Amino acid sequence: MTRDLFVLAVRNVLHRRLRSWLTVIGILIGTAAVVALISIGQGLQRSITQQVEQIMGFNTLLITPRGPGLQARVQLDLAALREVPGVKAAVAVRTETAFVQGPTRSGFLPLTGYDPAMEEFVAELHLKLAAGEGFSQRGQVVLGARAAELIGAKVGDVVTIEDRPFRVVGILAAQEEGRGDTAYGGIAVNDSLFVFYEDLKELFPGPDLAQYGFVKVAPGAEVSAVKAEVERVLAQTGTTEAEVIGFEELTQRIKTVLRGVQAFLAGIAGISILVGGIGVMNTMYTAVLERTREIGVMKAVGAKNSHILLLFLFESGLMGLVGGALGLLVGLGVAQTAAVVVGRLFQVERGFSAAVSVGLVIGALLFSFGVGAISGLLPARRAALLPPVEALRYE
Repeated sequence: MTRDLFVLAVRNVLHRRLRSWLTVIGILIGTAAVVALISIGQGLQRSITQQVEQIMGFNTLLITPRGPGLQARVQLDLAALREVPGVKAAVAVRTETAFVQGPTRSGFLPLTGYDPAMEEFVAELHLKLAAGEGFSQRGQVVLGARAAELIGAKVGDVVTIEDRPFRVVGILAAQEEGRGDTAYGGIAVNDSLFVFYEDLKELFPGPDLAQYGFVKVAPGAEVSAVKAEVERVLAQTGTTEAEVIGFEELTQRIKTVLRGVQAFLAGIAGISILVGGIGVMNTMYTAVLERTREIGVMKAVGAKNSHILLLFLFESGLMGLVGGALGLLVGLGVAQTAAVVVGRLFQVERGFSAAVSVGLVIGALLFSFGVGAISGLLPARRAALLPPVEALRYE
């Protein structure tokens, strides 16, 4: 009997083709909006997680100042950190503004202390050279592409940084504006000069104030235990305004923020699904009025109230399901298109793509079917409770 009622529901929906499609469009728009937002959000979460994993890795701890902004600094005792059991390496990223005198011009430029071990921590600091070579000893400097132009220096020249001579051994390839121009942590690669970290400390003596630091955990060591010990060492060395963050904690914080924004936007988009549900309810009430006599005939030949109720619920649920299926396809298409456009427009390195999960597909279909069925519940109940004699007399 249930199968027959389902087949009859399909025929009734197809019979009112124009009205059914107009009702389906309401569900389609709402489902497409929600699916697109969720898909983009999940894709963004996955992309950020991959970027963080590439930058840090599961066995890396990030030490940052608690103060807001890129100008906040944290005092690090790298020697003490390297003595912590389970620590493989520890580096700090520090940038100062230095007065630089070149062959033709001079000025104030960012000076970054560079440690070759940084490449083990920060993938974005795998700097590519356009000319010359990398560091081999102290007293050498590598120039960003724009910095070399500003002071008129080339490989082999001697430049003076804070009254101390440095030989230019390499010039970096120009980074694309808006993408590689600023590396991790706000380092303006094109405008910066890079010297050995120890040289930077001598040029700017005093407390070793860095923008942030990295601690690489040795293989086999427990990350949580090393993190606790690093926090203890920082406290012992007088660093109280520092925060130690692991990979899992960092990605969880990012996901929490993205989920909040995603839920807010999906909630706004969900209003359109509510409007679509009201459209389904209106269509079903109209169908009940049009088919009152038909309902009376069905009851006269033995149909029960539950059969009438199930028939109309099938019809409203089908419209919701069809709208959800079409909305799912449209939403995924919109999400993928938006991801490509945003990736190209903002020159996102390696880009990101919209995520498609089994949970999203099943959830969208079940939700849209549920919206349709619930919207048709009151009209279906009204149809089921119609007295057979009055229904047969209805004109």
